[in-house]
Amino acid sequence: MATSVRSREPLTLLAILLLTFWPMLSSVFITDEEAALLAESPKDIFCFSRTFEDLICFWNEPEMQVDREYHFFYAYKGEQHRECKLTSERQSDGSWRHICIFPSDHKSIKLFIELYVEVLDSITNDTILSQKLSVETVGLISPPENITAEWPRVARQLHVTWDPPHLSYVEFLAYEVLYGIEDSWQPPSRIEVSNSHMCCLSDLLPGQQYHIQVRTKPDGLSLDGLWGPWSPSVLAETPHLPGEIGLHCFTPDLHQLHCQWDLENTEPGPSHSILSWAEDNSSSTRTQTWHKCEEEEERIKPHYSHTSFHICTFQPNNRSAISVLVIVTQGQSKKEVNYFKEPFDLHQVVLTAPPRILQPNVGKGILKLEWVTPLEALEEHMVYQIRYAVQGSLKWKVLHVQYSTNCEILDLITGSHYCLQLRTQPDGQKYQGFWSAWSNAECIEIPPGSGSTVLTVAITLLFCAGLVLGVGCTCISTYSSVRQKLWPPIPDLQHVLDGFLEDNSKQDQQVNAFFCNKNLENTPCPLEVLSEMSLDIRSYSPLPDVTDQMEWDNQLSSYQHYMVLSPSSTQEVNQENEYFDGTQDASDTFPMPLEHGSHADSNLKVHLSSFTLCRIPHSPSEMKEEISAEVSGEQYTSPTHISNQSYLLMG
Repeated sequence: MATSVRSREPLTLLAILLLTFWPMLSSVFITDEEAALLAESPKDIFCFSRTFEDLICFWNEPEMQVDREYHFFYAYKGEQHRECKLTSERQSDGSWRHICIFPSDHKSIKLFIELYVEVLDSITNDTILSQKLSVETVGLISPPENITAEWPRVARQLHVTWDPPHLSYVEFLAYEVLYGIEDSWQPPSRIEVSNSHMCCLSDLLPGQQYHIQVRTKPDGLSLDGLWGPWSPSVLAETPHLPGEIGLHCFTPDLHQLHCQWDLENTEPGPSHSILSWAEDNSSSTRTQTWHKCEEEEERIKPHYSHTSFHICTFQPNNRSAISVLVIVTQGQSKKEVNYFKEPFDLHQVVLTAPPRILQPNVGKGILKLEWVTPLEALEEHMVYQIRYAVQGSLKWKVLHVQYSTNCEILDLITGSHYCLQLRTQPDGQKYQGFWSAWSNAECIEIPPGSGSTVLTVAITLLFCAGLVLGVGCTCISTYSSVRQKLWPPIPDLQHVLDGFLEDNSKQDQQVNAFFCNKNLENTPCPLEVLSEMSLDIRSYSPLPDVTDQMEWDNQLSSYQHYMVLSPSSTQEVNQENEYFDGTQDASDTFPMPLEHGSHADSNLKVHLSSFTLCRIPHSPSEMKEEISAEVSGEQYTSPTHISNQSYLLMG
């Protein structure tokens, strides 16, 4: 019995010592990370609470003075001051940290009441530090626990969960998740979560290993504080791209789905792979159900020489999206690597067999080709490619055919052997997919002498174009000749007068000064230009005798000279413009040609007594009478005749 009592005494003593020195042992839990977070706030005394049921205050002193002590007092509003025993710790940089750990009782930790703290010098009893605070606003919560990150079998996503810290106010906490790729030049990303213990990381890079950390903070509504320290890192890997193992899925008939992959490019060593597939039914609230697909080992060996190639066939529901996952177990470490193909519809991965070419038909240089579509249900949605080349040549020519199962090839060389192939794919509207393999080559011979229809058509078109061009030029030339005969050009009056003035200026240099009574340089000279009609033929029938004619000539020559302007007539091609005066020989006469029906002699000459081109009308009315007489004349004149008009010439 005595031995039993003695054995209990050491345990009781140890318990008393722990309770006595517990505040001093607790001080070591102020980590450097917590101190660094609190140092960001501009305060003299740093106070924080990990659970809102405890409180720790401390301050740092660069160098402790010899024999200097401090007293730490605190008091809630309306209460008396209480002293907290200080514990001092020497830091690695030589400074000292003085710590006060409040007792865990209802008198020392109170929420929503203002707390006053101060530090006094024990020697001078002076207050050197003081501060006011509330316990509910200085939360520095520990990070959550049991953090896990898993791939939820959704492309480029990770699912992160955790357990909240051990405290009574977990409903007032918020969390921040930090995630990033190790050794990446991009900074890590952050996402904040409230009132939840999980989050989904999306838009991640495939095939990457992410480092994930979580920290805690009061939500700022009822409780507030700072972000606490980060939790330890958790690693999680996103699924790799299906192209890394050549994962390829297609349907040949809109019912079955074939998936094939190759493990040749994976890590060396033994490996094993399993393909699973699931249907994504958005109308269902249930989670995806994954089905394991058995490999078709018996179909692999006859077609493929290497064992790293795998193929699997299954029949999903064509009314929902399909997800495919291949899990590869590599090496002796049994490391699992996921290769995930994002959800797709069955009508988006159509890959049919090549079309079947019927017997080609060659005639008159044209190759008529027909074929049978591999899938009758898609006949209206398929497009085709035909490639052909001279046998033995690698220069293929390609034709595109849409929505048809026949084609005519024209540009073939006669007497040559051709080989052609055919393939097909969906048009990309309702159905999408891939080009099928090329069909078996079909070789034919183009009989000699059949000619090329394209060349014949080209020559015919060139001949027709030349014929149309020649006929057009001939018609244009004929039209120009006919138009000149039917509508002769009207002479340019200005050009005729310019010629007349030039001739007159030359002749004027030979005329004596007495021909004109006035100075020609200063006197305007009106020039009257007459047509081929006589002055007034209707009033002179028959013509007067020679004597009367001479008298009239003398009277006329006293004030007027005339000049004949010969029209452009085919009958008088040799006639030129002439002028005459009566001062020279009797042979200088004025010819007076007459119009149709005139009784005047065309060879009649009018003798002029003097040569002058200067005529001053007696009055303006005389000028008007002459012009009106010419306008009112009933005698018909040719369009090429020059009407009688008066022109004013500057000498």
